[in-house]
Amino acid sequence: MNLIKNETIESKILALIQLILVYSFIFNPWTSFPYTFIIIIITILLFTYWNDKSLTRIGLQPNFSFLKTIGIALLLFVVTIPILDFIIQPLVNKITGEIADYSAFKSIAGNFPKYSKYFLFILISAGFGEEILFRGFLFRQLKIIIPEFKFKTILIIVLSAIFFSLPHLYQGPSGLIMTFIFGIIFATVYVKSNYNLWVTILLHGLIDSMFITLAYFDKLNYYNLSNDLFFGY
Repeated sequence: MNLIKNETIESKILALIQLILVYSFIFNPWTSFPYTFIIIIITILLFTYWNDKSLTRIGLQPNFSFLKTIGIALLLFVVTIPILDFIIQPLVNKITGEIADYSAFKSIAGNFPKYSKYFLFILISAGFGEEILFRGFLFRQLKIIIPEFKFKTILIIVLSAIFFSLPHLYQGPSGLIMTFIFGIIFATVYVKSNYNLWVTILLHGLIDSMFITLAYFDKLNYYNLSNDLFFGY
């Protein structure tokens, strides 16, 4: 019994150390986008396979067909984007008194080579990398670290959204809150899809592809459209 308890404590400590190492690497001063997340992806895959001899516990072995996965991701995209962009985002802007700061993406406008590069980078680092880290890996580690209790999954969903939103501080309070809301959505979808990470990878990829394409056409004011039309600010 003592041996089992010690092994459990060891596994919790190992999970915590691995999580700290991987998450803190986001803020390291030596690598930049998208290479930071490429290194994170490789590290997570190595850690997970070393721990489990499988990638199932980070959601990379789907539990239903890929066509169904694509269909679910497309449906969620079509349903959630209008609600988020035309209702939730304006309300957040109203509460914070400011709009999300997307000025970092202004240089993409009309620049097709840069758009093409960033389109690929954002799919790798955000669509794939962020989902592996903030949903797949973070869920696995927190399930080990946090003791069992009734609301454990809800707590992990909230914690994952907080971890997800913090690296987006550069977007200001409005962008930070919206990222937290997206984090709640992605995490909930991950749980409800029976931990099929490919659903959130595709959903996240679709959302970011839309964003970067709007940036290329210099139409990021789309995210403020309902402010003018319906909320008068």
